[in-house]
Amino acid sequence: MNRIGIFSILIFLLVKEIYSLQLCFTEKYKKYENLFKRAYKSISPSGTPIGFNFYQPSEDYVKSLTLHKCDITMVEPHSYDENYLSLEDIYEEIKDTIKERTDDGTDGETYGKLMEDLRTNGDRKEGNTITVRALPLFMDYGILYYRSDQKENPPETWTDLESTPEIKDIGGIKNYKKDQTYYIGQYNDVTEFYYNLIEDVLNTKDEIDYKVMERETQKTVNQFKTLFDNSIIDEFVWHLNSEFGAKRFNDNLALYMRNWSSFLYNVTYIFNEKKGGQTFNIAKTLYSDKDDRAESSKAVNKGIYLAVVKLDEKEKVMTKEEDAERIRQAIEIVKIFTSKEFMEKLIMDNENYVESFFDIPPYKSLLAKDCETVNNTAYCERINCEFFRDIQKDHIVAAYSLFYRDNFKKKVQTFHEKAKSYFNKAVTDTTTTTSDSDKEITIESLMSLFSDLFEDKYVEFGSTTSILILVIIGIEILITSIVTFNIIKYKNFIDIRRSSPLFLIIMLFGIIISFVSIITFIGKPTKFICILRPYILVIAFGLTFFSLLLKTFRIKVIFDKSDIPVKDSNLITYLCVLLGFELIITTVWGAAAGMKPDVKVVGDEMHYWVCTNTSTFGEVIQMVLIVINGLALVYGSYLAYKVKNVYSEYNESKVIGLSIYGIVVCMVILIVIVNINNLDHMILFLIQSLMIILSSDIILVFMFTPKFWKLHINNISELSVEKPVQAAQDEENKNVIKNNVM
Repeated sequence: MNRIGIFSILIFLLVKEIYSLQLCFTEKYKKYENLFKRAYKSISPSGTPIGFNFYQPSEDYVKSLTLHKCDITMVEPHSYDENYLSLEDIYEEIKDTIKERTDDGTDGETYGKLMEDLRTNGDRKEGNTITVRALPLFMDYGILYYRSDQKENPPETWTDLESTPEIKDIGGIKNYKKDQTYYIGQYNDVTEFYYNLIEDVLNTKDEIDYKVMERETQKTVNQFKTLFDNSIIDEFVWHLNSEFGAKRFNDNLALYMRNWSSFLYNVTYIFNEKKGGQTFNIAKTLYSDKDDRAESSKAVNKGIYLAVVKLDEKEKVMTKEEDAERIRQAIEIVKIFTSKEFMEKLIMDNENYVESFFDIPPYKSLLAKDCETVNNTAYCERINCEFFRDIQKDHIVAAYSLFYRDNFKKKVQTFHEKAKSYFNKAVTDTTTTTSDSDKEITIESLMSLFSDLFEDKYVEFGSTTSILILVIIGIEILITSIVTFNIIKYKNFIDIRRSSPLFLIIMLFGIIISFVSIITFIGKPTKFICILRPYILVIAFGLTFFSLLLKTFRIKVIFDKSDIPVKDSNLITYLCVLLGFELIITTVWGAAAGMKPDVKVVGDEMHYWVCTNTSTFGEVIQMVLIVINGLALVYGSYLAYKVKNVYSEYNESKVIGLSIYGIVVCMVILIVIVNINNLDHMILFLIQSLMIILSSDIILVFMFTPKFWKLHINNISELSVEKPVQAAQDEENKNVIKNNVM
């Protein structure tokens, strides 16, 4: 019987081990294993058995999940995004939990902000459907660690750090110099550099947009450059990661260190083990006090999350039903570990100092002085609750999602690779070159990597391209105005009178408007410009092309001997009807679904401001206008072809046909080029402007050059020439005789 009992117990333990779920945490949280187990057992005494595995942050994350056979894993924002598809979609199972926690009057705001990191990245992956695959476990603040035995009050700004006097003796090193090291910046990992950067960038008082982000990024990078030049940070310390930075600080090899609050335990425990009165303290991270900056540092606060891991299809040994049960149990554990009740258990557990809880819960109320749900006195003494209460008043939550929306992280990775080679010699050289390129790297060239993504890109009035186009427009308008003046002056000249001077003037006015329309594409578009631009283009096209179309139509009607009235007054009526119809459509477009300024993202390295429709209805109206004008171009080409062989002294069919064909070619080229997605906005502006200018010049050349040439020849033939006296007298006598005969 005893043997049977022992055997049953062994089988039970074996089965329990087989079906236990594995929780994977980073190595620095190994100290909490017993705390986690006790808190979980007190909340769920008969819950699903769990085991713990701990991996190094430097390990490959995906390999770690497989190696440690993880069912539940700890993720940070960047690893959540990068390994999103390796995590189970548990949104339907946790959405009620999320709502309950975010609706809380005290903790809901911060908890909701933490969820932004998960929602934003998930939205991008799932086509704008809300899908969350993790819940917040801890909060992790960016903070400044400093040697309080050396500096009673730490620096608050980068300027303060630069002016720090040399310390005579620190850590047993005599005549300690700045490059030995004053400040550990923790930039080795791209993610760490990213958080350092956005922490400083977001300290601006201005509303964050592309221009502000690019501007503040440049200031920050220049600030880092200054720190190198002044030997505040040396090349070696620039490349430290979080763990190694904390070790050097613990070994008294630095005066200041920017690191995460999750390292508070590591630093505290090791410093307490040392002798000689060496102490440290924590403060807000440094910030720039130049220009219009915030008055104090805004600490970055990232979330540390728990997520359920998908099983590798190749290694699955479970049935579909067993895997579904595994996921269900894992979700319950995630809910428990991220609950406020679980955090309370961790804070109250003070059995052993080594196992005491040091991290920050995602529940603001647990740090409050008047917290009635938990006795947090000992906990607050350990972590300095007063400091974190203060930092929570002005901290940056969900910063990762804010920058991820514009693919910021990819740009940082590119920048970081080039910046490493630049800053390697920043102390001694002003410039350096990359190992794989002969191109010189400067601060300006480094910042150009950011400008593609962060600069408020549009055609600026001061750019070389816009100045060139404006000069051309000015010359073209001057020429067109001179032509218009001469048309009015010589309106009774036979060739001008035959061409209907009124229509010629209307066409010239339309050409001037088409030149003016180019100006609306210069400068950052506004709502007014976006609504005005279609009107200008419709009027310019209507006055110019419809006039040509109607003149050609009149030729066809006359020589087809049709009864359609085609006097000037009739053609003006037709023109008003056609143009009025298009203006009505444009008005409906602007009133019901007008254009608005928006950023067109072509790729990770290209975006620029354009005018876009606010609704699908606007796109339909725009397409209707394009189709109508496209049909007009086709019909105009047809008319030009039909009357090409008609001869009459009143016939302008050939020059009108050439004008229409030229406009059609320009418009086709323009439509094709505008729909090429990978063209820069300056190239698009240049091509678009040149096509408008070229199509207008085609009309000026073909329609008006022949008329003015004949006018010029006629004026020459009428010039008086000095004749001999006798010849003049004979000519006069002939005239007298001719008059008498008449």
